[in-house]
Amino acid sequence: MGQFQLRNVYNQDVVQQLAQRIKKKNPLFDENGFCISINSQLDALNFGDRSKLIRENLKAFLPNDFVKAANILVDSLGPELVIEPGKTDWDGFINVSLAEFIADNGVDHYDLSMKALYEMTKRCSSENAIRTFIRKYPEKTLALLKKWIKDENVHVRRLVSEGTRPRLPLCSPLRMFQKDPRPVIELLELLKDDPELYVRRSVANNLNDIAKDNPDIVVHTLKQWNINASKERKWIIRHALRTLFKKENKAALEFMGFHKPSIADIVLSLDKQKIMIGETAFFAVTFTSLKQQKLMIDYVIHYIKANGKHADKVFKLSIKNAKQGEIITLKTKHSFKQMTTRKHYPGRHIIEVMVNGYRFEKHEFLVL
Repeated sequence: MGQFQLRNVYNQDVVQQLAQRIKKKNPLFDENGFCISINSQLDALNFGDRSKLIRENLKAFLPNDFVKAANILVDSLGPELVIEPGKTDWDGFINVSLAEFIADNGVDHYDLSMKALYEMTKRCSSENAIRTFIRKYPEKTLALLKKWIKDENVHVRRLVSEGTRPRLPLCSPLRMFQKDPRPVIELLELLKDDPELYVRRSVANNLNDIAKDNPDIVVHTLKQWNINASKERKWIIRHALRTLFKKENKAALEFMGFHKPSIADIVLSLDKQKIMIGETAFFAVTFTSLKQQKLMIDYVIHYIKANGKHADKVFKLSIKNAKQGEIITLKTKHSFKQMTTRKHYPGRHIIEVMVNGYRFEKHEFLVL
């Protein structure tokens, strides 16, 4: 079986199913023409271009009147998601294209567009499409999202958080919330104790986004949330701080009990000094804790980039509640295989130990 490619969620079968649903609600719809126009081009296109192609053909084959087109799409929607929240129904991704069609064409039809996105997000998230309306009608849309916080459908509640993320992956940032995240935090305040982890994870991810531009606001907010916090809310707090931990933000680390460490006799050892691209490196770190303390132990790889400069990336190792005099030894491995998310280049690399956001022992090694 070949490796899964995200672009293949838009495939001939789901296009055919969409066309059949539309045809049932609109007998004048050219089902065959719609499918041929799309499926003849799919193979050569990536994920984003496939979605765009579907939207363009919806525009071409549905009535020119947006009100009629939007109502046809809403009426033709399949059943709501009944899968466990957080599990992915890949066939449902076709509904993302429908939501994007609404965003592309319905900005002057606010109420109908919101009705459509509300229904579509129950089938597959309208998190990117809703952002068009947040930008165009910020106060109106935020007021509506506040009402949706109380909705019985978990996918609608999650949309409130996911759609307002300032740095939602694969989407243009919401710069208004990068500058001032307080309107978003007001929504997250009402979602922080949602009964579904699916929603709470989105809340944490939203705060993690906000922390990249407004770390002090996030730390202050989470300190308030930590008062009489349930274990579920404490999970949100830890998850929301993960980027600040990697950025060595001392306020975030100390808030979670990771103070300047008191350690000694640090030894960092690698199994070899020269590593071929594609190989796996093994290394170990040993040190002594000079007092009872809470320790977050990470390591940093300074990768050589295509331009010959270094860029570092933090990787998690362990969290320890260390005793005074305890000798801590940790071993791990690190892959230098080429990946779509990280390309390796030959040259001098550096590995470094980081404890509670403070950097200690480091070694150079060569990647060949």
